[in-house]
Amino acid sequence: MFTRFSPSAARKFVIAVASFFIINGLVGIIEFSFYQDQLLMALIPATLSAATLLIGFGSIALCLRKKKLLRAITAVLVLLLAAILWLINYTDISHLVALPLEIVIPILTGTALLFLFPPTTAVGRVIWPLGIAFDFIIFAFLQANLWGLPILPNFEPTQTNFPALTLVAILTLFGTLAFAILYQLAKQPPTVNTVPKRTVFTLMTIATIGFGVWYSMNLNNLATVSNDARTKTTMIGSMIDDTLIEQRKLAQRIQQRLTNIDDSQSYQRLLRFDLETYQRDYDIVRGFVIYDEQLKPVDTTGFGKAFLEQGFLSSSRFHEWLKSTNVSIEMIISGTSLASENPIFMLSIPTRAPQGQLFRVVMLLDVNQVISTKYLGPFESIQTYLQLTPELLLPMGRGDNEILTQNQLKQRFPHYVSAEIKLDSAGQATFFSVLRDYSQLRGDALVNQLMLWLTFAFIFIYVLAEDNAQRLTEKQDELRYLARHDDVTNLLRRDVFNKFLQDCDKTAGEHFRAMLFLNLDGFKPINDSLGQRLGDNVLAETAARIRAVAPSNAQLARFSGDEFVVYFESSDLIDLSPLTNELLQVIRKPYLINNLEVHLTASVGSVSSNGSDRFATNMLQHAEVAMNQAKQLGGNLARHFVQQMAHDYQRQVHLRNALQIALDKKELKVFYQPIYDTQTHEIVALESLVRWRDHGEFISPAEFIPIAENTGQIIPLGEQVLEQVLSDIKQYPVLQQLQVAVNVSAQQLQRYDFAKLLQARLQHHHINASNLTLELTEGIFVGEGKATIASLQALRDLGCCVAIDDFGTGFSSLSYLNRLPADVIKIDRAFTAGLTEDSELQAVVRGIIELCAYLGKEVVVEGVESAAQCEIFSQLGVQRLQGFYFARPMPLADVLKLLNN
Repeated sequence: MFTRFSPSAARKFVIAVASFFIINGLVGIIEFSFYQDQLLMALIPATLSAATLLIGFGSIALCLRKKKLLRAITAVLVLLLAAILWLINYTDISHLVALPLEIVIPILTGTALLFLFPPTTAVGRVIWPLGIAFDFIIFAFLQANLWGLPILPNFEPTQTNFPALTLVAILTLFGTLAFAILYQLAKQPPTVNTVPKRTVFTLMTIATIGFGVWYSMNLNNLATVSNDARTKTTMIGSMIDDTLIEQRKLAQRIQQRLTNIDDSQSYQRLLRFDLETYQRDYDIVRGFVIYDEQLKPVDTTGFGKAFLEQGFLSSSRFHEWLKSTNVSIEMIISGTSLASENPIFMLSIPTRAPQGQLFRVVMLLDVNQVISTKYLGPFESIQTYLQLTPELLLPMGRGDNEILTQNQLKQRFPHYVSAEIKLDSAGQATFFSVLRDYSQLRGDALVNQLMLWLTFAFIFIYVLAEDNAQRLTEKQDELRYLARHDDVTNLLRRDVFNKFLQDCDKTAGEHFRAMLFLNLDGFKPINDSLGQRLGDNVLAETAARIRAVAPSNAQLARFSGDEFVVYFESSDLIDLSPLTNELLQVIRKPYLINNLEVHLTASVGSVSSNGSDRFATNMLQHAEVAMNQAKQLGGNLARHFVQQMAHDYQRQVHLRNALQIALDKKELKVFYQPIYDTQTHEIVALESLVRWRDHGEFISPAEFIPIAENTGQIIPLGEQVLEQVLSDIKQYPVLQQLQVAVNVSAQQLQRYDFAKLLQARLQHHHINASNLTLELTEGIFVGEGKATIASLQALRDLGCCVAIDDFGTGFSSLSYLNRLPADVIKIDRAFTAGLTEDSELQAVVRGIIELCAYLGKEVVVEGVESAAQCEIFSQLGVQRLQGFYFARPMPLADVLKLLNN
């Protein structure tokens, strides 16, 4: 599963963790600002809130590689660390942190270093793995303490802020995971991929809901404990108030009863009776001490004697208080008794004897009996202290009876709630409530921590699911793209482009439209020599060059192997010449492929339309026609379509189809043209020439032979002519006495073993190979020199005569002449026309004839049409002539008649 976690999913997970940190910090700020002081302990301490905010924003800055923002966050984090160190020395910060400072300081210091030295830096590549490992160890220690294994120093597992500790453990774990992901992402090149806003919103929503549920559950638990503490404080205050009011009323009753006595004896008897009765009837009354007017004790009851003897009533402060109670009943606590097992409240009841002497009756009340503990059973986990002075905190109820100072309480109990209660009997009273038993809070915190685990599990599942969905979508988009685009050039495929043109035709308006058809000149030899992979690189580079030149709104397509199409529309008329010329120029620029410099040219056809008079599909055909004409003219050329091109193209298409029908039906005919000897004026050879009549009309070979060459039909055409000639030679012995010439196409030599085929056909017809002359144009030697020469030599080895036709009109004729395995050189008719008037042309022809004679080549001159030409060639030493002057090409029957005569 983890191996399928893509960089995009990793960034989403980091953003989710960072969002969780930021949400934690924001909620912590709200808690600190409004109600944190009302809780027994801070659910999100202030330092934790600030740190998570900074770490969250810092993680996002690292993910987005925002260096300036990261430096600013690092500076603030260092200031926070400095503030904590200052608070350690000058104030109490126990309520601001959830962890021991031995843990808080290294975590914040390590995080600041990670932010200061990102993983892309040399220092960062060293400290990041160490920091990540250290944080994982911290998490293990924290979680172990939550499970009851106190392995952290100075960490009391029984008095810990367990809700905050569970949160810190989760933050440490997943924050470290986020840092580990950022460290891995830093090894990859930066990308511009951004996380969609919808995804960010969803992740933040998940984090907010998960954190909100966790926070609500823990806040409810803390609020319950805090409210219990306040409830207990209120109950204790109410009990104290009720008890002291009751005792004050009791004292007032004693005072009133004694006031109504007239004689001293009854006064003493009633006083003794009331004191003993109240001591017996009220458990809280421990005894009485009676003082005379000179503040000397004159009598005691119950615990009064022992209390007096222990010296609790000997302080000057007590005597000053007692002296001040002349009329009203006053209450005071015996401070000296607080350290004993029997702390005492004292009520002074002033009363006068019948003789007028002032007596002060001091009622001793047991502090431990002021409240009724049987009603405080539900709050046994909470210990409440009554603050008598900042240095004197009196425990109330069962439990610890040790009297503490305020500093001692804060040191011993890190979490407490203070409350001020207005007592009718004693004025404003301050209470402190502390938690003695954390077991329930700990259990609830561990259960609630499951919510955080589930939150991050859900985040992980969501990120993984969305990542898989995104990958599937990207794969589908890729497949759709590949279905529409060529994988080499990234241009539209031919079928997609044709569909696009059809759609354009449906919405075509009266605006300008243009189509350009481009074909690379001579790409096949380059592709064959470089290999397909490098050839594809050439095509890809060509597509890029076309895209760079084409209008921005143009639609480009790869039409076939090395053919490209550009289509665009415009609201204005556009001259296409500058665009086509620019295309030719960019294609002519050298291609640097695998350190090889490749040069190419292109043929470009263009067509335009300023309305709906032409469909886009027809425009494509017309642009291709214009391109073909540019290629026929030699390539590296641009041609704009004109209507005549369409007529010529349709003519070619018609002839191609008709020629195929003629080949299938074997309707082609063989005509023969005699070749004469200049000395004997006799026929010494015949040249076979193909003739084709289509619907009663002869089609010129100059028209259909090039079509057959381009379409490959020249091969079956040549084979049919060869078969007919061999059949004629076999059937008519008079032809066996002559040399009969047959034209052979270059494709016949290049595509298969023509010599082997010819040998088989000669054997089949029992024809002597010496009767056959094979004519080839000199253009056959361009680019295939060695292979062609080998093929010609194989034909000569059969015994056939080889002739080079149309000599003088091809390429590098003289350079090949001495190496060609040819017996006959046929001079083209281009040298015959105008020979009688052009002395320079005569000199050229003379040079060719003399060179052929020197090399032992027999010369045949074509296109002789007059006696003067015949005379000149005879004088130049030519032995064989051919042309209309002697005879036109004719059917076999006419040739036979001519031969017989």
